[in-house]
Amino acid sequence: MATGFGQVDNNMPQAAQDLARQLQEVARGAGYSGVRELAADSGVGRSTVSDALTARRVPTWEKLSDLLRCCDVIPNRQWAVARETAQQAVNLERQAARSSVHEPAARETKSPAALTSPGTFSIRPPYGELPPRLRGRDALLAQLENSLAEGVRRPQVLCGLGGCGKTAVALQLARQARDRGYRVFWLSAATPEGATTGMREVARELGADNVAIEAAWSGRTSATDLVWGMLDRAEHPWLLVLDNADEPAWLAAPGATPGDGTGWLRSSRSGLTVVTTRVGSPEVWGREADTHRIDVLSAADGRDVLLDLAGESGGPAEALALAERLDGLPLALKLVGSHLARAARGAGLLRNRGRQPGGRLRSFAAYADALGEVGAELLDQGGHWRPEEYDTERAHRRLIGRTWELSLDLLEEQQLPEARILMRLLSCCAAAPFPVDLLDPDVLPDPSNADADRADQVDRAIEALVDLNLIDVVDIGPHNPDGTEEPTPCLVSHRLVLEVNALRLADAPPEERLAVWRATARLLDHGAARAPEPPANWPWWRLLAPHVTASLEAAPANDAEGADDALLMPLLRAGLAAYAFFNFSDLPASEMNAALARLLLSRTSSLPENHSVRLSVRHRFALSLLTGEEELREYEDILVRQTANQGPDHPETLITRYNVVVARRRHDRITDAEEEAELRAVLESRSRVLGPDDPYTILTHATVAQRMMVRGHGEEGSLDEYEALAENLGSRMPGDHRFLPLHQRHQLAHALDSAERWTEAETEYRGVLTALERYGAEGMANELYWDMLHCLCNNLIRQDRRPDAVDLLDASLPWFDDSRDSRSRTRPEALKLRHMRGDMLRRCNRPADAERDIRTVLADRLLSVDLRDSQVLSERHCLAHTLEDLERHGEAQDELREVAEEYTRILGVADSLARRAAYCLARMLHRNGLHAEALRWYEQTLAGETTALGAEHEEALMTRFRLDQCRHDLNMLSAAETAEAHALILVALEARLDRNHDWITVVREALGTISAQGKSS
Repeated sequence: MATGFGQVDNNMPQAAQDLARQLQEVARGAGYSGVRELAADSGVGRSTVSDALTARRVPTWEKLSDLLRCCDVIPNRQWAVARETAQQAVNLERQAARSSVHEPAARETKSPAALTSPGTFSIRPPYGELPPRLRGRDALLAQLENSLAEGVRRPQVLCGLGGCGKTAVALQLARQARDRGYRVFWLSAATPEGATTGMREVARELGADNVAIEAAWSGRTSATDLVWGMLDRAEHPWLLVLDNADEPAWLAAPGATPGDGTGWLRSSRSGLTVVTTRVGSPEVWGREADTHRIDVLSAADGRDVLLDLAGESGGPAEALALAERLDGLPLALKLVGSHLARAARGAGLLRNRGRQPGGRLRSFAAYADALGEVGAELLDQGGHWRPEEYDTERAHRRLIGRTWELSLDLLEEQQLPEARILMRLLSCCAAAPFPVDLLDPDVLPDPSNADADRADQVDRAIEALVDLNLIDVVDIGPHNPDGTEEPTPCLVSHRLVLEVNALRLADAPPEERLAVWRATARLLDHGAARAPEPPANWPWWRLLAPHVTASLEAAPANDAEGADDALLMPLLRAGLAAYAFFNFSDLPASEMNAALARLLLSRTSSLPENHSVRLSVRHRFALSLLTGEEELREYEDILVRQTANQGPDHPETLITRYNVVVARRRHDRITDAEEEAELRAVLESRSRVLGPDDPYTILTHATVAQRMMVRGHGEEGSLDEYEALAENLGSRMPGDHRFLPLHQRHQLAHALDSAERWTEAETEYRGVLTALERYGAEGMANELYWDMLHCLCNNLIRQDRRPDAVDLLDASLPWFDDSRDSRSRTRPEALKLRHMRGDMLRRCNRPADAERDIRTVLADRLLSVDLRDSQVLSERHCLAHTLEDLERHGEAQDELREVAEEYTRILGVADSLARRAAYCLARMLHRNGLHAEALRWYEQTLAGETTALGAEHEEALMTRFRLDQCRHDLNMLSAAETAEAHALILVALEARLDRNHDWITVVREALGTISAQGKSS
């Protein structure tokens, strides 16, 4: 009966007619009455739909699946068997027809069996596809061999990205199994008929009779139970490989899952089953299977693959460089090696002559150069297929340009068109971790799946892409030392996967291509909303900046069809923010900013001259690439335009104004006073417009302080300005000033130290050290590094954290354990820090260790100076205290007495070093009962302090207190007289020091004790 679908062709085999009638039935059940409507809704060509519904041609499984889903029918295994049966029937009839052309007279006398040509379907492994040597898989193969030898029942699932070499691993295992006497069955599971036909051949080889096979494959009995019953009873051990099982449902029983043990995949006591697949989800394969993730090869293994295939094309270094460019993808390595091997044999000499990219590539280096120009499409020239094979599924799996599209086709059939959109979008960005937080489902192009929840669909697409190993999800961070920050989940994909997707996107219709690019631009623009200047946002920008620059470079040209403001402006805004990140962050920025400035300038060529974005880009270009008078002229022209168009207080205008001031002073166009006045004016505007905590405001204030130091205000004057900066900051942004230049951060740390904001100062000191360490040996050889380390140790001492300071020095001093003069232990900075370590060991109650360190430093100093050198005297002073701690009092007194006498002789009693040594000696003698000599040294100390500091200075007052104690011990003062003297000193100290100061506490306690003695006497 004819319908709107057409008449089923009664001349076609019965199985094909049955399939067509079943299709017509489900189409009518879904409400369709004609070919045109069904074709439009399913996306299948009209002629293909008509042929399928009339049996003129059996549809491919992909097209049949599309038609069934359009009719709300699940394309299950029964449909796959029906399609396979129809196709086989058509093939048999065609073979018979070809045979009758050559033997027409004999046609009627031959049996039906004689009408078929020899079968070519094989379940033997294609050993000829193995490489000369399988590289980089030794550990996995050893594990699989053990499973084979030990009779492991659990199926082994080899999963990974398409092209990563899963089949090669399985093939190598198959050869080893064959060599051990195993029966090896190799089935292609890339199509449903491949698996079912292969399993029928397995049943035949294991001895199943034709009646049982016919019953099973006609649906009267279970085909899966028949095959696995035969496998379980097999006399010889076997290996069964199900290759390319990228649609696991084809291996499952109806309504079941592949790993539940009821379909084509089961465990057995008689042999081992291996599956190769792009789907790595353990939930799919069940708890009875072991999954093995197969990744790309290391650069070294990739190099060896290239040398194995085309060793005459260059040396190991060139092969390594090319392997790194290919990111170790085995399929790409094989294609390249095959291409170069054939080129070495003379292939393509006439076709590829000339200098065009890809022409006559006969070396690793030439191929790498051409790959940089042409991209991933060059790789498929290594595939060697006959014309009739090129469009087959087998060929597509072995072509870079098609293999991953098969995975995306599969997901689209599963109603996940967002997967292809995501891959196209990622291809617009860099081959670097892409933050998941950038993805906004509502921004992605609409895949015409209006009824679906977009966020849920995108989540499902990501999960499916992960399962197919097209992307991975990795956590980046946390970046803060205490680990309180949450890591950032990111999507990563193989470089070649992204390059192929980029090629596909470039070939897409303009509307589709520009929709993806506009979505990419919007996502990056949203991501760039996080200010790039504050260090708290730098971890985010380290992830975002590579994608911004890559997209700016790859986006359609300004004059491309549809390349409007919706595409270009978001990318330009994000590009300017990325420039700010490079400029403010602690990354080496000069080269990155120069490249980005050039790129931004090229992308703004179509904007009007006074466009705000174009003016900002011109400023960045001048900042990175112009010098001298040309730079200044450009700044001045930009400033005039920005002031007129955006106003004098616009943040961009203030950026240019700041650079104009700095450039004018550099070229002596303004005086120091004019520079300071203009910088302070910019500072006032930025404080008012941006706030005191804004990085631009802080940077301007720090520049003012630095300029004052350079102008000769003196160390004290410049530090006052830094202290004013620290005061303005308050405690709002502790440790968050890494955007300042190192010399400014250094001074800010000193200012924080002076303000006794110890923890903030410590953070700044550590930040400067970390920044210098990023430059490696060059940074640590900088004098500033060791000065900062010394300051940090002093800071830790003030925080009563001497053990931490010792640990810091222990970690740093090995730098000087080097034979080079620049890193010798006798360098001045090394001796200074070693001396500090010894002194801190003494204060940490480790006097024996301290004595060893100090004597070692002293010996090193005496190699070049004598005992009376000022540095040597300082070492000896510390040594004397260490000896006292070791209760070697006589040695300690003799050492310190010589030091005090030398300081006095050389520097005079008023010098600080002489006063300190004299006071320490007096205290040492006093504690050990040598009161008369102690009195003399106290008197010398007091005389020096009175001269240098004044009689009412707190140090002089404290020395008078100790002097009075000594006089009392010598009976030169009574208890009452001593108490009266102490009381006067206490009043004077309380007028100068905080009431909780240690000295006040000492005097107060001594006054109480002596007063009690006076009362008792």
